[in-house]
Parts: sequence; structure tokens; C-alpha cells
Amino acid sequence: MIGRTLGHYTIESRLGSGGMGEVYRAQDTRLGRNVAIKVLPEAFARDPERIERFEREAKVLASLNHPYIAALYGFESCEDQRFLVMELVEGETLSERIARGPIPMDEALKTAHQIAEALEAAHEKGIVHRDLKPGNVIVTTEGKVKVLDFGLAKAMVNAPANFDMSNSPTLTMSGTRAGVILGTAAYMSPEQAKGFAADARSDIFSFGCLLYEMLTGRQPFQGDTLAEVMAGVIARTPDLALLPVNLNPRIFELLRRCLEKDPRRRWQAVADMRVDIEVILADPRGLVIQTPQASRRPLWKRSIPLLVGILAGGVIAGFAVWALKPLPAKEVTRFVFPVNGFTFIGRQILNISPDGTQFVYVSGNVLQLRPLLELESRPIPGVTADTRNPVFSPDGRSIVFWTMTDQTLKRIPTIGGAPITLCAADNVYGMSWDTDDQIVFGQGIKGIFRVSANAGKPEVVVAAQNGEVLHGPQVLPGGKAILFTSAAGGNWDQAKIFIQPLPSGERKLLVDAGSDARYLPTGHIIYYLDGNLLAAPFDLKTLAVTGRPIPVVEGVRFAEGPNAGSAQFSVSNTGTLIYAPAPATTERATTVSIVDAKGIGTPLDLPENVYVSARFAPDGKQIAVGTDDGRAADIWVYDLSGKTSLRRLTFSGRNLYPVWSGDSKRILFQSDREKDAAIYWQLADGTAMAERLTKPEAGTSHIPESWMPREEGFSFQVVKGADEDIWIHSINEKDGKKDTPLIVVAGSNQHDSMFSPDGHWIAYRSEESGKTGIYVEPYPATGAKYLLPAGPGAFSPVWSPNGKAVFFHRIRAGQLHSVAIQPQPTFTSSDPVDLPISQFQHLNIYRMYDMNPVDGKHFALIRAASQGTNNGAASTPPPEIHVVVNWFEELKRLVK
Repeated sequence: MIGRTLGHYTIESRLGSGGMGEVYRAQDTRLGRNVAIKVLPEAFARDPERIERFEREAKVLASLNHPYIAALYGFESCEDQRFLVMELVEGETLSERIARGPIPMDEALKTAHQIAEALEAAHEKGIVHRDLKPGNVIVTTEGKVKVLDFGLAKAMVNAPANFDMSNSPTLTMSGTRAGVILGTAAYMSPEQAKGFAADARSDIFSFGCLLYEMLTGRQPFQGDTLAEVMAGVIARTPDLALLPVNLNPRIFELLRRCLEKDPRRRWQAVADMRVDIEVILADPRGLVIQTPQASRRPLWKRSIPLLVGILAGGVIAGFAVWALKPLPAKEVTRFVFPVNGFTFIGRQILNISPDGTQFVYVSGNVLQLRPLLELESRPIPGVTADTRNPVFSPDGRSIVFWTMTDQTLKRIPTIGGAPITLCAADNVYGMSWDTDDQIVFGQGIKGIFRVSANAGKPEVVVAAQNGEVLHGPQVLPGGKAILFTSAAGGNWDQAKIFIQPLPSGERKLLVDAGSDARYLPTGHIIYYLDGNLLAAPFDLKTLAVTGRPIPVVEGVRFAEGPNAGSAQFSVSNTGTLIYAPAPATTERATTVSIVDAKGIGTPLDLPENVYVSARFAPDGKQIAVGTDDGRAADIWVYDLSGKTSLRRLTFSGRNLYPVWSGDSKRILFQSDREKDAAIYWQLADGTAMAERLTKPEAGTSHIPESWMPREEGFSFQVVKGADEDIWIHSINEKDGKKDTPLIVVAGSNQHDSMFSPDGHWIAYRSEESGKTGIYVEPYPATGAKYLLPAGPGAFSPVWSPNGKAVFFHRIRAGQLHSVAIQPQPTFTSSDPVDLPISQFQHLNIYRMYDMNPVDGKHFALIRAASQGTNNGAASTPPPEIHVVVNWFEELKRLVK
């Protein structure tokens, strides 16, 4: 580029990078002056979105005319090259000045005052800088400030009415969406670090960081890794004890208000902050004492204000140091990066570098590289084929990937170039690159192969057996064993995880249900199961799992299609996790609402899912919910106090129909985890494994229905073909945990059984010919039974807490009704009463409502998630990648 001529501008030297382009010193041959030009890199020149952003930056700069902001002379193009022509500012950046040591207070305040004036002018135009840092501020030899690089600038929502929004620098696509991390990590505001929108208060936070660094010579948020820096911005506060002694006490308050984590407690306008700086400049030490000239007080009296000022400053400084003392360095921090063009069919599409500083993903069939410290992703030049399975080299400088076009493995530098073909590979199922510069990759029914990262002929490492599909190999540290997934016949729902010693040895089963396992430096293995990541302790010496698996990440996306086998997640050696979240189920999504007898209530704060059942615990403090999206079905527990989030209880097989035990400690449910539809129970706090209670005959399934209040047992439905009957299961050891029939009527189906609170009655639905409906009969049975006047469309009877009413719903109406009952001295029942509780889901295979057994005044209902929205349709969020830095700290707390 040096020496090149663009129009009448001759490039003389490179000045550095700025925002979206490279900045050069140039000579304007027409006007005979030196200028700075910013050129859009050729790699981006064909990207319409980047070109549009570049043009909008020009409009931002054109709208700003201030002595402390670098001026824009023009926006031009030449030979398909677009560039800005700007004022050339001679001097040194603040980062260069600070590198020589802290700046004296007077000089720092004067510089800060000019920066504040520049920000104030921009904010008055409705523009937020969003990337204020020492490298973007130049101080001339005359001490004059120039704020540079509004390449990240953005129009504020509350811009002045006279601000021409045609000049707005609002970025397009991912640049404007919440979740995009803008700015440089050490100077961004907490809301920017979390991916939220930035406003003028974000610039104020960055200003506070800059002023702190000028006075101390240190960045306010430091760390050895990006994760530590990000965590510092969000969770830690700078150490004000590092500020020079004898500062004006107002400076402590100025910095405190600039660096508030909550933007509502920060300075709300730069003008107010600028005025405060002017007050400090007028009295730099804060010790000027005005005394009357007529009489001079004794020295000890004249010293009081000085002592008070010193003490006040000490108190303020001491309080600030105490309030802003650093927290532990390892803070777990989460971010979200919206992305475009994701393709999830059949393969792994994302991977993070071993050092955790960058990740790569497949978008539009090409590779996009995303450094975590940069504004957005960039395509890797040279990758044009239909790509899958990107994997970083151990040093993070290269990427190996598989192309579907010519079915080969290729290697390319992260900076781009001509890809090198390593070998033929007709169908890759997962891949990894070990420290010995060997690449191992699955080939489905052919087995697992290994090839040199410098190309060569692949060799078989693990042979497939009996038609199994092998996937996701990883050579463990030391190279003595390989970890992989086996799916019989390609059935990933029944996949298993194995380990096999190298160079040859007998494979060993590690996990009976799971796929896509990875070994982590923390001494764990992590793997995918039913939409979640589970982790278990792993002994590298004995090659054995040493503890039970624990769920660690919920809602992870799995690859789609017949060749699927990959979970969309990746973990760096430094502890940064990235994953693509599972898609929201918008078509059949439901919520769980708590409503009163008047039908007034709100949904529980639960993640979107397909909820199909809800049951209160007998003590009314918790609720068990079942989910079933057609692929996975599980039981969850929610604390109604709202103090904890929804917690998953089951992790193996399909699990349905939750029922609480009488002491509110256990939950019964149906599960097919052992290949039959049996009943299990498990402690509701998840501290123990599930215990099997029933063993159905072949072709029979068991469904738990109601706990027996006076006995240790429960009623359950026995389904065999088209026949449905009600049985009792006793869990008393003296009774031998036996199963006995309770309600069996030839030629009829019985189900939906529910015991009364005192245990003396049982209500159920029976489909007797001509008399279908809800029945009530004594327990133990006396031969008497009573048909309630609910009608043949009534389902799911529920008793009131006092046993004097039975509630039910009619499947067609989706509305609750009640029938009053008088059991003694002669059983009587009233006509049904309609309740103002409706619009809930009504599938007769699930209990989709329940009454609070303690207060008898509130109901849990399953309702469509779209109810209450303006258009009745659930929105589909854009594709995104979730990032969790320092995730190993969380993993080690969860799995020991």
C-alpha cells in the first residue's frame, strides 16, 4: 500500500488500524497538505454490510464539527477502493503517553476536560462513541486533544429532534442487535460487556476507565486472559487505593460515579461530569480556605477546616477503597453473539481456539473467524467450498475443515490463503487435532482414522463393529487412549461413549447413554444427552469415570439430519465455553400459569418449552412439571418462592406424568430408561438416583396417578393395548411392594384416578358403555360407586383440600368446572358449576392442570405460550452463539 496513489492522494506510511479500516498517512497532491486516510480492507470490500457501515461512519464524522474531534475532509473512492480523508493529527496517543508513567493530576484533568467536551458535542448530536480508550485519543504537542475513530459510533435512541437521522451511524444487522459486544474489552461498560445496548452513560463509564488509567498508569480492569478482563468489567471494581495521594476528594467521587456498574447510578450526562471537572480544576487540591481579612483566628482554629478536609478526603478515599475492593479474579461471565447464516444440518459448525481468544463457525457454507476482542466476524479468505467440521490447530494459527464439494480434509491459516488438501474423506463424523500434529476424524461405519496435519495417507485407529457409526474422536493427553461415540445403526438417541487404549487395545464403555464426549483439562468428561451437556469426573490414569454425571449446561443444539452426531459446543483449554442454544419450540410451546378462582394470574418465570403436565407438591411450596416436545420428555422441579430457577430432575430416557409422594420429598414418574414404560421415584432435590418401583409385563405400560394419603403407596394406570385399568402399588416392605388391581371393568377403560385428601374416596374417569364420565367410590371398595353429573367429556378429576368438591375439565371446552359433594350420611352431588378459568391446553393423555392442595384457591394451568401476545405467534430469535468465560470455575463447583 505504501507508495500507492489513490486519486490525488499518495500513501506515505501506515499509521495503524482504526475501527473498520486501516489508517495511512498520505499527501494530498491537489491541495498540498498532509492527511490521514482510512481504507476499507480488500477482504471486506465485497461485503455490502461492511461497505454500508463504512459509509455511515463517514456520515457520523461529517456531522461532528468540534475542535477536539478529528475532522473529516471527504469520503471518496478510487479503483473500487473506498476511503475516508481525515485531518492528520500530529502527536502521541494517550496510550503512548501513559506507557511512560502516570500523568500528573493537573495535566490529566485538563486532558479529561477536553475529552469530556468532545463527548458532550457528540452526545448533543445524538451520537455515542462506544469505543473510547487511550488509543483513540491523541494529544498534540500543544496539549490539545483530538478524539479519533467514531467507527463504532451509534445514534442514541433519544437523539435531539432536530438531529437528521439520515446521518445516523446506526449499524445494520448484527451491529445493532443486543448481544453484540462492542468496544475494547478493558474500557467497555458492563452493559456493553453483557451485550446490551450502549447509550451516553456507556461513554461515561469508558471515560472513567480512561481517567483512572491517566492518574494511575494502570488499566482499571486487568487480567491475563480476555475472560478475566471481561469478568472484571462486569463484576469487579477498580482499586482506588492505587490513585495518587493528596488528590482532591472530589476526584474519588467523580470516578465512583463514572464507574458505577448500574448505568442508572452513573453520571447521566457528560455535561454534568464536565462541570464537576471544572470545579476541580478551579481548586485542584480541594484545600482552598476562604477566611475573613478583618480578624485572624488562632492557628488551631484555622487548622480545623484543613483537618476536616483531610479527614473527609481520607474517609471518602477509605470508603471508596472498601466499596470498590477487588473481588476474586475468576468470575464466570456470559455473552451472546448473534450470527447470520448458520447451517446446522448434520455436522459440527463451530469450534473455539485452545487459548480461548477466537472461535470459528460455518456461515453461508464458508468459515467465519470471530476474535473475542473484535467487533464482528470476518470470512477467512480462500475458503469458498461447502465446509463443515472446523477445528483449530493446537497453536490456534490454522484450521482444518471438511469440504462436502470434493469430500476432502483441508488445512488453511486463520489469516487466509490457499487451502492445503490433507486427504480424501468421504463422510466426516467429528474431528480433533492433537498436540502431536495428528488429526483424528470419524468416518461413520468405516471407523475412526488418523492423518498427519501436513497431509498423508489416513490410517485406521478404531475399527467399526456390527454396522455401528463412530463419531467425535479425541486423543487423550499423553496419546495413550482415544475417546469416541458409537451409535448402533446411526441411532443417536441410543448412542454410547467408549474409550480405547492406543495403539491397540480393547474398548471400554464409559457412558451408556450420551454422545459427542470431550475430555477437559479439569479432569472431567463432558458429553451431550437430550438437549443438555452433562459432565462427570474422569481419572486419566485408570481411564475411568469416577463419579456420577451432573447436568452443567441446558438447552444445547444438536446437529440435524440423518448424518447428525454433533452437539454444537466447544471448550477451550483456558475454560471458555461456546455453544449454539437449542431452538425455541415455537409451534407448540406452552407455559405454566398460576391463577386464582377468578382466572386472574400470570405465567411462571420458566424457559420456553412444551409443558404438558403440572402437579403441586402436597405442601404447596413446589411444583413438578413435565415437558414433551416429541423428542425429549423430562420432569422438572420449580420452587414457587421464585428463589431458584427451574431445575431438571430426569436425564435418561423419556420421563412423564409426575406425581408427588405424600411427604413432598419424592416424585414418581414413568420412564422408559430400561426399555419398558415403568414407574420410578426420585428425591425431588435430585440428590439421589431414581429407583425403579414397577416392572410392566411385555407390551404393557404403567402411569402413576395419585398418592394414597393414608398409606405408603399410589394408584397407577396399567395400559395394555386398548385396555386401561387402575391398580395400586404398595411400597411398604411388609407388603412386599406388591401391585394389586383396584378398578377393573370389563369392556371399559379406567384412568385419571385421584384420592381424596382423607384417603377414604377415589375419583376416576371410566368409559363404561352409556355411562362414561367421572366416578367416585369409597376406598377400600365397598361395591358402591357414584357417577358425577359432569358429562362424558369430563377428564382429570381433582379434589378440593376439604374433600367437599371435585374439579374437572371438559376436553372440548378447555374450561374448569366443579361439583360439590356430600359423602355422608348419603352420597350426594350438585350440578356442575362453571369456573372463570379457561383457555388452557387439554390433552387427555396428560394432567394439564392442578389445584394448590394447601390454599385451595389457586390453580396451575398449562397454556399456549403465544396467549397474551399481540399477534398470537411466538417470535423466533436470531441464531446466536453463547460464550461463557471462566466456565471451568462453574464446572468445578458443580461436578466434584
